[in-house]
Amino acid sequence: MRKTKILCTLGPATESPEVLQTLIAKGADVIRLNMSHASHEWVRMVYARVREAASSAGREIAVLMDLTGPSIRTGDVEVPWQLKVGDWVEFRCRPEVAATVPLSVTVNYPDLGKDMKVGDIIMVDGGMIQIKATEISDKRVIGTVLTQGEMKSRRHINLPGVPVRLPPLTQKDYADLDLGVDLGVDFFALSFAREPAHIQHLQLLLEQKGSKARVIAKIENQQALQNIDTLVEASGGIMIARGDLGSECPIEDLPLIQRHIVERCSFHGRKVIVATQMLESMIENPVPTRAEVTDIFNAVIEQVDCVMLSGETSVGRYPDKCVEVLDTVIRRIEKKYPSGRFASDAPLKTNKHKTVKAAILLANSIEGSKLLVFTLRGVMAHLLAHQRPEFAPIFAFTPKLHVSRTLVTARGVQPYVLEFAEGNPEKSIRDALEMLRSYGLIKPGDPLVILSDALYDGVNVDAILLREA
Repeated sequence: MRKTKILCTLGPATESPEVLQTLIAKGADVIRLNMSHASHEWVRMVYARVREAASSAGREIAVLMDLTGPSIRTGDVEVPWQLKVGDWVEFRCRPEVAATVPLSVTVNYPDLGKDMKVGDIIMVDGGMIQIKATEISDKRVIGTVLTQGEMKSRRHINLPGVPVRLPPLTQKDYADLDLGVDLGVDFFALSFAREPAHIQHLQLLLEQKGSKARVIAKIENQQALQNIDTLVEASGGIMIARGDLGSECPIEDLPLIQRHIVERCSFHGRKVIVATQMLESMIENPVPTRAEVTDIFNAVIEQVDCVMLSGETSVGRYPDKCVEVLDTVIRRIEKKYPSGRFASDAPLKTNKHKTVKAAILLANSIEGSKLLVFTLRGVMAHLLAHQRPEFAPIFAFTPKLHVSRTLVTARGVQPYVLEFAEGNPEKSIRDALEMLRSYGLIKPGDPLVILSDALYDGVNVDAILLREA
């Protein structure tokens, strides 16, 4: 069973029912809806198709809605600018402000001049164009071009090392949030998360709206890195968004940053997703580069929960092939390197933590063992996943559909919806074993390590059972 999960972004290349079915058949576990490029009508259409395709395949698929967030963007330019080193460029903080140099454009962030100081670097279009701020006021920022390039309308701006005061959500995000809650998506990704309060604000909104969805914090700038531990603790998981992060940080630091975030997620027991350019060349080509395969290797060796495809599956020419490549490469790496060397070293705070740790040690010591967990809220199953068992797959059983879908993203966990026999945990175990036998996942004599927080005489008791299939 593949442990590392595959997250696919939908788009024009993958919106049809036939392609969706193929993606799921090839191994997609999670579907991402990128609200930066999606209308509400389109989202409703593809969400229904995802659920139908998953049902037809007999699989649970998680759906993640990626909120656009408060990005800083330039306004329109009449024709693309061909910028040369030394050119002067003006960014006007409000539309009514008059231009003072020929190359002048508005920005959608009125506090740009208040946040920046002379010498700060403005990264335009993912860092393709770099401009050094030389003159700043509340109304405008003027800078000189450091790297030549073409600048078009509505380009994204990064401000490395500049603490900005953008709100956590825009009006568009609030409307998209209502749509996601109405549909029943399983995760919301918060773009440009910078402080734990941003995560807590979104999670509270979801609870008030009656949603069980969890918040994934996207790490995209230096502010987030400075608050990484508190952001990890406040979230339901982290997405390492290497696109904007690579524009915000020295490129030579990016692999070190990725490793650091993975380790902090491991310590705090949170999911971690590696995103951006996993198979970028396959947007146009039917095979990956050797460097891309090595990138996948590094993510799997770091034992991340998910790897994500963006343009590869949203607009690429070979979306199903991309999933197939990921699936094949991940399986090969996991077979060769199953070790749990990045198992969480977080302190064992509760009896549940200690029970899970003991179960992992037991499973690791018994060749061919399988881990079964019965959970109502998913907590024990997530704890098992975070401890990264070396060999044993984790089969999680829950009576709640939304819990099953959140467990889809956890490394090494295969969730199933199963009605528990009230007051009769033994029957629940027998029903679970029969389900696994029907799928060919266990055979007679297999050693089973079973965890549950069964109810005995009105008290929840964390228990470990050792038996054979």
